[in-house]
Amino acid sequence: MTDHVALVDRFCRLFRGNALAKETADGDFRPWRGDDGTPVPASGIVFSEAAHDHLWGSYRLGVYPLMEVAGSPKCNVGWLAVDWDEGDVSYVHAVNVRELLTQLGITSWVESSRSRGFHLWVFLEEDIPAQMGRNAMFAACQIVGSPTKEVYPKQVTMPAKGFGNGIRLPYALSRPEGRQEAVRGAESNLCLEAFVDEAFDSMASREQIVKLAALYQPPPSNKPLPSPKFSHTRIDANFKFVARDIWDAGPSHGDRSLALFSFACSLFRQLYSPDAVLEWTRQCDLKWGQKFATRGASGEQQIRKLVDDAGVKMGR
Repeated sequence: MTDHVALVDRFCRLFRGNALAKETADGDFRPWRGDDGTPVPASGIVFSEAAHDHLWGSYRLGVYPLMEVAGSPKCNVGWLAVDWDEGDVSYVHAVNVRELLTQLGITSWVESSRSRGFHLWVFLEEDIPAQMGRNAMFAACQIVGSPTKEVYPKQVTMPAKGFGNGIRLPYALSRPEGRQEAVRGAESNLCLEAFVDEAFDSMASREQIVKLAALYQPPPSNKPLPSPKFSHTRIDANFKFVARDIWDAGPSHGDRSLALFSFACSLFRQLYSPDAVLEWTRQCDLKWGQKFATRGASGEQQIRKLVDDAGVKMGR
């Protein structure tokens, strides 16, 4: 006779998490809250009682994997999963990932999901960082060329609202015939007792997941590199280099227009604003010869053009 208490205890140990989800009367899948509005936890006696009703009663449960770590924004997980709803090829993807994991010494379990796709589960001896687990499953999928749209955990930190994404638990009593059960090759599906006992005795170690996660290759970013932006905000008198030489000693040759052009270019290089360059160039002209200052409106037009040309030359 099956010991339901021990079986439920092992089932809950495999699928431990933060909170439970429950299927509603209209078939929706939502966080389960008690009469007082608090989430029903995926741990302890409450989980055991709920799991019993899932396995032998009317409940259809799911679980949210992210478990908060005290004093840290990061979360841990106790299991990993991938969900494929890719039509007939879903089973191929699941088996390919399972075979790869087997080669790495990691036991995984393929489940025929309710949506006629397939889940793959990896159960862990101890809780590990969610980021590590997510990277590990991404790596496994990458190596065999499998889609990675539905890798669990889907998040690595707890969202501001809710618990992140959850996944349905297998072996609900009210499951569709032949679905939500572990499959093994061409053999018939595993019964609940065989699945729980074998999965419980073959959980993956932290060391195995660390090695697998190290194989993950982040995809290259498709975002274009931002163009460099310059802040032309300077207006002070602390300019340096060519501008300082011309300001202090005047033009080193007779061409004052060329000297003022060089002065303006130097200020642009030092990130002076266009208005500041124009004003300091006017002041330099007044200080050294008044080439443009004495020409009225035409002189102002000429000095503005000189500064504009300097800005174009400096890419400003």
